[in-house]
Order: sequence, then C-alpha cells, then structure tokens
Amino acid sequence: MRAYLLILAGLPLVAQTETNIACVERLELPAYPALAKQARITGVSTIVVLLGVNALVQKISSTWTGTKNGGVFVPDVERSVRTSSFAKTCAGKAVTLIFHFELGEHLMENQQPTVSFGYPNHFWITAPPMHWQP
Repeated sequence: MRAYLLILAGLPLVAQTETNIACVERLELPAYPALAKQARITGVSTIVVLLGVNALVQKISSTWTGTKNGGVFVPDVERSVRTSSFAKTCAGKAVTLIFHFELGEHLMENQQPTVSFGYPNHFWITAPPMHWQP
C-alpha cells in the first residue's frame, strides 16, 4: 500500500515556523514493515529533513522512541521522505515530521493499515498485528 498526503499552504504561521510543514507539497507515507509487525515493534520516529538546493533532500536525521529498536523502520521512512516533494522556496530549511507506528488490535489481520494525520506534523500508521501459532 502506498499512501500520499497532500499538504496545502495556508497553515497558521506558528505551525510553519516550528515544523516548516508548509514546505511539504507531497508526502509519501512509509509502510509498516512486516518484520516490525511480526516482532510487535511500535514507537515514534521523529524525522528532521534538511532541504538543499531546489528543495531536494540533503540530509535526514531521525530519533526513535519505542518498545524495541526501531532500526527496521529506517529504510522505509528514508525512502518515503526522499521520494516526497517539497516547495522550492524552502531550500535550506529543516522540516520536522513525526511518524507514530502502532499496532491496531481492533484491526483484522487481512485489513490494510490505516493512516491518520494530527496537526501540525504528526502521522499515525496503524497496522493490524500478525498473529501466528508456534
């Protein structure tokens, strides 16, 4: 599943100065990795994207807060951010994105993950847990 979020300009000035979320034109949201579902890894990944010339991704830094090591999320998150598009006027700025990865116990195993947005820069990716019998 590939999910995109289009963000329109016109957010209040406070949100723009703290997170630079208005710089995001199109954000590809990361998938919940199968290995993370199997290992029941949940947590929050805070991403800071430094935009270079023409607002291309120059550098990505991340921090993880969660149940276990969130390294399994890094490839998907970085790929998603690199394929997103940012406003050309934002060259040289840093954009902060916060991804919450959760397992939705209320979701059936064969359901697609759900995506939610929280103002100004929070995104919840909720996937059904994988159930298996040893």
